Amino acid sequence: MFRDNPLLSQLKQNMRQNTPSVEGTVKGTERGFGFLEADDGESYFIAPPHMKKIMHGDRIKAYIETNGDKTSAEPDTLVEAKLTRFIARISMTKNKLTVLADSPVINMPIRAKLVGLGKQKVNDGDWVVAQLKSHALKDGSFAAEVTGFVATATDPNAPWWVTLARQDLAKDVPAMPDSVEFKDDTTRIDLTDKPFFTIDSASTQDMDDALLIEKTAEGNLKVTVAIADPTSYIPADSELNKIAAERAFTVYLPGRNIPMMPRELSDSVCSLVAGEKRPTLCCTYTIQEDGALAEEFEFFTAWITSQHKLSYTQVSNWIEEVSTEWQPEAQLAEQLQSLATFARHRQQWRKNNAIVFPDQPDYSFELDETGNVLAIHVEHRRIANQMIEETMVAANITAARLFRQNGDVGVFNTHAGFDPEKIDLVVELLTEHGIECTKEHIQSLPGYVELQRTLAEKANPALDSRLRRMQSYSIISASAERHFAMGLDGYATWTSPIRKYGDIINHRLIKATLTNGSAPSATEDEVILMSERRRQHRMAERDISSWLYVDYLTPAVESKQAFEASIMDVNRGGLRVRLLENGAVAFIPASLLHDNKKEVKCLVETGQISIKDQVEYSLGDVIYVNIAEINKEKRNIVAKPVERIAS
Repeated sequence: MFRDNPLLSQLKQNMRQNTPSVEGTVKGTERGFGFLEADDGESYFIAPPHMKKIMHGDRIKAYIETNGDKTSAEPDTLVEAKLTRFIARISMTKNKLTVLADSPVINMPIRAKLVGLGKQKVNDGDWVVAQLKSHALKDGSFAAEVTGFVATATDPNAPWWVTLARQDLAKDVPAMPDSVEFKDDTTRIDLTDKPFFTIDSASTQDMDDALLIEKTAEGNLKVTVAIADPTSYIPADSELNKIAAERAFTVYLPGRNIPMMPRELSDSVCSLVAGEKRPTLCCTYTIQEDGALAEEFEFFTAWITSQHKLSYTQVSNWIEEVSTEWQPEAQLAEQLQSLATFARHRQQWRKNNAIVFPDQPDYSFELDETGNVLAIHVEHRRIANQMIEETMVAANITAARLFRQNGDVGVFNTHAGFDPEKIDLVVELLTEHGIECTKEHIQSLPGYVELQRTLAEKANPALDSRLRRMQSYSIISASAERHFAMGLDGYATWTSPIRKYGDIINHRLIKATLTNGSAPSATEDEVILMSERRRQHRMAERDISSWLYVDYLTPAVESKQAFEASIMDVNRGGLRVRLLENGAVAFIPASLLHDNKKEVKCLVETGQISIKDQVEYSLGDVIYVNIAEINKEKRNIVAKPVERIAS
């Protein structure tokens, strides 16, 4: 009877006029309460009853209530809803259809109705795509429409289908047309007698690069990179090109991949299969004695026949003298040794003149036929990986040089360094740590490179972590901009056209320079889509890994196995660690670090945690942990130190 009372509404409005308000973003928690991270940098508590009207990630306007020395936020107006399209599970509540969002911090059932599913039936626990149609803060209640079916509750492939659906990525393999025609308007050189070879993972089928390395009369190393040429089979105006443009990349997930083009093309017709004649786009370049790329280079088209399919492990074991099980023939052995020398010289040059990312191990899942994890393998970057990386990096630098000579038209990977809006904070932070610089200097490429070397020498993980949050994002651009993170004037990839649509565009542009013809450059919409697809792929890989880690580590809760872990993040609730044995990420709440939580201080700014005013944990520290709890539904792993700090 009081809900629509105009006098009460007027009284409430009058009271609000004298109450401060802020805008910010809602941060939910699993325990029902939340926080409003205000735009002014303050954080305000949101009580559980108020959280029922809002969701994690919403932007809202809220009134700030003060009670003694405590402040809290009361949501008032929805500025922008975070949840729009989402993945959910069907939940039949009292014979009414509701959905549960697949989120660790959204726990409420949302009433729903089926729209556009046709004859598809849904059952309790099934995975679906939903759209939020009404919001409690704006419309009085939450409601959604179920617009797509993803997987049944018992489908063993659900982790993959859910992951792909969440990122709105295709799960099907493109269909091969009845026929494809080879079309070419370039003059191809016949190099089928040259001893090209490929180095990939042992299981790789879509091989898109082959190499030839020779010594010049001056004693320098000349590399010919031959890249598969799918543009000879895929016209720019074809349906296959349209599909590749929409997908933008091949999706690589543990246990499976979804190619950008039909497998008949990626794994057979275009793949540089050993012993098979293939059309390629090639680049020849030379490095000088100090590892610098010579100014001269040449692009051309050719026919090649790869003579050897080699694996990273096979080559690394031989060069590093780990195993004598495989021995290359004399001609191949000479090439591999020369390529190893090339890689070492190039890497040293880049360390001295550009930026080389620190080596980080990769983790690969070994799965059975039903998707269960049998083992997780640590894969360190060995000499063969470095050989391929350095040849491809040099080839992509060379492509950027070619494009600069031809009007700066191409698809470029770019990174602008520090976010311009945060540059003053960067300078202030560096000054606090004894690094004197000007914002003009570190916004220049030489200054940025110099700073990164200084930071590497200081080896301060907390400082590095804070500076990473002030960096710009790497983007794909149609403009010839610099790549600060690599320390390069330009970087244009063309070496993976089977897997990347941007490389297909660059292939056509390179071939146009060979014929004095023309080719369409990337549109603004295309580069935006490519950047978004790249982000989605990274998120998909992270998401499916979370599913697999949770299943794999569940037995460790009972066994109390100890894991070596590196502290990778400190937040106000505790710290995140990476298990070095398998790459899993776990959260350690402050309550599991010490019996008395009030004595625990999470020093986010310095990347440390102190207990009783004594720093006990810092970013980069390696500690031993047990798995304390695993939530399979939320795919969360909670760990605890093997030795807890005593009270």
